[in-house]
Amino acid sequence: MNINAAYPEFQHEAHELKRYIEASGIFSILLKCGDIIHHRPVHVEDFRNWLSSHDIVDLRSNED
Repeated sequence: MNINAAYPEFQHEAHELKRYIEASGIFSILLKCGDIIHHRPVHVEDFRNWLSSHDIVDLRSNED
C-alpha cells in the first residue's frame, strides 16, 4: 500500500483532495479548492487504495 502524500504520475498530493468517483478506470476528483480534475491511473486498484489510505471519500460508498 502506498501511504506517501503523493502518488506516482499524479500531480496533486492527498491533502488537496476531498472526494472522488470512479467509472471505467477514470477518477473524477473534487479538490478542496473546488476544482474537479480527472485522472486515469495505470494501476486503478493501487490508486483507489492510495485514496482510501488517505481517507479520501468515495462518493459511491458515502451517503452524505
